[in-house]
Amino acid sequence: MLENQNLDWNKESLHDLRLRLGWSRSDLARRLHCSSEDVEALETGHRSIEGALKGQLEILRRQAEACCDEVMCMPAAEAELDKTALEQIDFARVKADLE
Repeated sequence: MLENQNLDWNKESLHDLRLRLGWSRSDLARRLHCSSEDVEALETGHRSIEGALKGQLEILRRQAEACCDEVMCMPAAEAELDKTALEQIDFARVKADLE
């Protein structure tokens, strides 16, 4: 995961993020407060990704990374809960153990 680095946003990285999230162009447009035609122009390279849009995309990327980490660690976290009979565990510790 690129925690302290921003991605070099281009049409491919935008398209990859949208597909990773399982969103349509309309879904992404709603979150970016633009039209699906704007998203299409960004994904086809007819419009460049600049300024505040990069920041919004970076937030979405980081949210996707966090969700991915949580999904990946869930089985190990549940096993730890069962093993220790706790109601709550340190998610960061479980993630570190898996890495």
